[in-house]
Amino acid sequence: MNKRIKRTIKITFISLLSIFLILSGIIAFALHFIFTPEKLTPVVVEVSNKMLNAKVDIKKVELTFFSSFPRFELQLSDGSIQTLLSDSVIPQKRDSLIHFGRCEIAVNPMRYFFKNEFILNRLMFKNAGIYAYVAPDGKANWNIIKPDTAVTDTSTSNAQFNGSIQIRKVEFENISLVFDDRSNGIYTSIDSLNLKLKASLTSRISKLAIKTNCNNLIFWQNGELLARRLSLGFSGDISVDSENNKYEVKDAFVNVNNLSFKTNGSAQRDTVNNTLAVDLNYELAVPSVETLLEMIPASVVKKDGLKANGSVEFSGNIKGIYGKDQIPEVTLNVKIKDASGKYKGMPYGIDNLSADFDFFVDMMRKKQSYATLKIFRFRGAQTDILADGKVSDLLGDPFITFNTKSKIDFNGLSKIFPLSAGVSIGGELFADLHFKGHLSSLKNKDIGRLFAQGEVNMKNVLLKDTLHKFDFRADASVLFKGNKTLETSASIQNILMTSPRIKIDMADFSAGVSLNGIPDTTGIIPMKGNISLKKLKGSLGDSIRVFSGLTDLKINVKPSKKDKKKPIFNFIFETDSLFMKAGKNKMGMDKAGFNITLRQNKDSLWIPSGVIGFRRLKMITDALSLPIYMGNTRLTMERHTIALNSARMRIGESNLLASGSVRNLLKAMTGKGILMANLDITSDMINCNQILSALSPDIMTSTDIDDDSMTFEDEIKEGEEEEQASDNLHLFIIPDNLELVLHTKVKKALYNKMVFEKVNGLIEVKDRAVHLKNLSMRALDANMSTHLLYKATDRENAYTGFDFNIKNINIGKLVYFIPELDTIVPMLRSFKGLVDFNIAAEAELDSVMNVHIPSLRSAIYVKGDSLVLLDGDTFRKLSKLLMFKNKKQNLFDSISVNITVDKGNVKVYPFLVEIDRYKAAVGGEQKLDMTFNYHVSILKSPLPFKAGVDIYGNIDKVKFRITRAKYKNLVSPAQIREIDSTRMNMGRMIIDHFRRMTQ
Repeated sequence: MNKRIKRTIKITFISLLSIFLILSGIIAFALHFIFTPEKLTPVVVEVSNKMLNAKVDIKKVELTFFSSFPRFELQLSDGSIQTLLSDSVIPQKRDSLIHFGRCEIAVNPMRYFFKNEFILNRLMFKNAGIYAYVAPDGKANWNIIKPDTAVTDTSTSNAQFNGSIQIRKVEFENISLVFDDRSNGIYTSIDSLNLKLKASLTSRISKLAIKTNCNNLIFWQNGELLARRLSLGFSGDISVDSENNKYEVKDAFVNVNNLSFKTNGSAQRDTVNNTLAVDLNYELAVPSVETLLEMIPASVVKKDGLKANGSVEFSGNIKGIYGKDQIPEVTLNVKIKDASGKYKGMPYGIDNLSADFDFFVDMMRKKQSYATLKIFRFRGAQTDILADGKVSDLLGDPFITFNTKSKIDFNGLSKIFPLSAGVSIGGELFADLHFKGHLSSLKNKDIGRLFAQGEVNMKNVLLKDTLHKFDFRADASVLFKGNKTLETSASIQNILMTSPRIKIDMADFSAGVSLNGIPDTTGIIPMKGNISLKKLKGSLGDSIRVFSGLTDLKINVKPSKKDKKKPIFNFIFETDSLFMKAGKNKMGMDKAGFNITLRQNKDSLWIPSGVIGFRRLKMITDALSLPIYMGNTRLTMERHTIALNSARMRIGESNLLASGSVRNLLKAMTGKGILMANLDITSDMINCNQILSALSPDIMTSTDIDDDSMTFEDEIKEGEEEEQASDNLHLFIIPDNLELVLHTKVKKALYNKMVFEKVNGLIEVKDRAVHLKNLSMRALDANMSTHLLYKATDRENAYTGFDFNIKNINIGKLVYFIPELDTIVPMLRSFKGLVDFNIAAEAELDSVMNVHIPSLRSAIYVKGDSLVLLDGDTFRKLSKLLMFKNKKQNLFDSISVNITVDKGNVKVYPFLVEIDRYKAAVGGEQKLDMTFNYHVSILKSPLPFKAGVDIYGNIDKVKFRITRAKYKNLVSPAQIREIDSTRMNMGRMIIDHFRRMTQ
């Protein structure tokens, strides 16, 4: 190679390298300084909003080149597109058309510039949600591209892109999709949609390779659920003819709940009418007996080792127009001819399996949909099943016809099929049954229009799956002997079924159903039935349980007089023992009887009415640790209200006689409603300490035992070993599902250390608060009346507000009744006699229901006549200082004192007293640290001048100081009225505050 050629190569290489470096530098500069995410994001958002009839929002847009060389890659984070179509298109839902967590777009611009090819290397959506909506007028919310209104330049019209478009990878990962077609009443929801797509697009014929799958598909039409929990998948190629708007599918595979179908067909779009003509054929991918038998869940039968013979046809068609008010028809045909098979290692096999099944659905209901089982025959190992049936008018009012004559030997079947570990079956079932009837008869509770003849017998039937905790055992026989109406009798020796959700244990059950009177062809057919059983145990989940002992039940069904098409049910139920449990709430009865009638109202809700009676009842609720007992009682029920008439109850040491009404008892026990009651309560004795302590969740009784280990009689008896709630007081929280109005008349009530008698008044319980309204009582040889509010939000803090009026109470007993007075007004300890006492107060309570003094706000009024000032250190010093004649005790003619407490400050307003040879005005202030500062103005005395005495310090160290009289003008009638008004205004403010809390 000569030097000239080497030089040329060298120059060319250096030039190309320089150009590459310059371009790389320009790109690097542009990416790092011009096309930064901060500058690029608002530009992309703005351009997108101008191009689309939608609101586009993207948190971050980033452009990369070197990490994806030679491709440019656009990365979008946290974006959404919300349609801006008018409300006529989306009347109720304004959700975004699409929202995504991450989107990546990678293209190769070099191929476009050098080979006239556009290559989309990758388009990826991750963690996205799509809401596709079609309005009733057929408009869709995804048609958001604005029409191009720009004038086309004819000089450049020939410069169109005529190359190919290659889409190498489109990937959707974890997409949730909702398709809401209001024009056809279709609603479809899909979770976890995943899709992979490759495509080659040209101006005429394009090819797409698609692989997709999704979980939990839900399909509704016109408010009816037609499919749920479907798992779908698609894998295949689609050919697109752009000129004719036609799509063709050839040898694609569709998976429905792991059942694989091969699909062929086409779909052609009509752009004028905005419709799609569909013609798709599908068939079982592997049409064999083995494929069908593999549809049996692996949790029941093992999959391997099956050899089978026979022919199988499993095919169908989807054909018609999809568009506004148009949906294609669907057909399915399944035929199994002379099939047989045997599992490896099993002693017996399937001798014969034959079936012929047709299915047709027209979602638009122009043609009647149906499902027809022409024949089903199974023979093998002492089992012979022969059945046929049909469901006509499948999407309207389905009419069901079913016939079978079968003998099933479950022991033999266990020797045909290799059951999975933990699965066992046994026993025999014989059925010779002919049935027909409309589904609407079941929905409308018109069971008399169901026709059935024949019998079904079960002998030692066992179906068990230990892995899924399912167990069913039965010995029963049912005889159907109706001619034109349902007439049946049943005898069940025992049925036992356990599962994670439901448990039933029934013994010695017998029942009968027959015609009751002359039927009316235009209304509900009257029927009567009777059921008797020795024992019934049932449960729903872990929260609801029922037990009934020896039971007789009579049922009568008749048409309503107002609407013959609506039934009225009457139940007469008698049992020697009944137990019910809902959550932590329990209720038990013995010798119980019910006479209940159920009627439907206009909203199709069942309204109960009737009578409930029992000899004894015991109720346990998680809101009260003490059980509630009731004696021989008769209750009347109307709708959701129970009426009580002198019903006797016992709660611990408290006894009650209740009359009135209780509403929503069952809803409250199941936590779905508020228990409401309006009762007149009379009682000989109520222990408030015990009941309030029982409201504490920390106090439990021995009645909280395992239901499975108890006997009913032990549960309902009032056992002597029952642990009683403590008498110690603690804060209690009123359940939020209680609204009670109690009119009380109680002979004796215990609260704290007090004994109250003749307690009469109104008690309201609502919004987790207790409100005593104008409650009168007698205690400590005094008459009392009160308004009181109590409300606690937790176990540490509570609020109380009250207005107490007490007449002629001994001062010593008053301090005993309200111990906080010794702290607030310690000078009361120096007096003896009877006073009238009024207090309006509000305060916070601590965990043991003591008043938190710093939070106390109160207005107090004390009035007394002929009070005696007792001897004491303070009195001795004062009597010596003022030269009293009687230095041991002195009598006050009368006192009238106004006191207010606010923010830890006690203020005693000036009041007039006469003692010994003196007439004085007394007033002052006291702090919560027990320091005080009182003043006594001497208005009349043996002294020739007026003076005053300051008394200050604390209880342990009292100081005196002679000073001028400060109150000589503050005890006039006008000033006293002003002081009374100040105290009364504060009292009214306090009362108004706690009363507002009860509204």
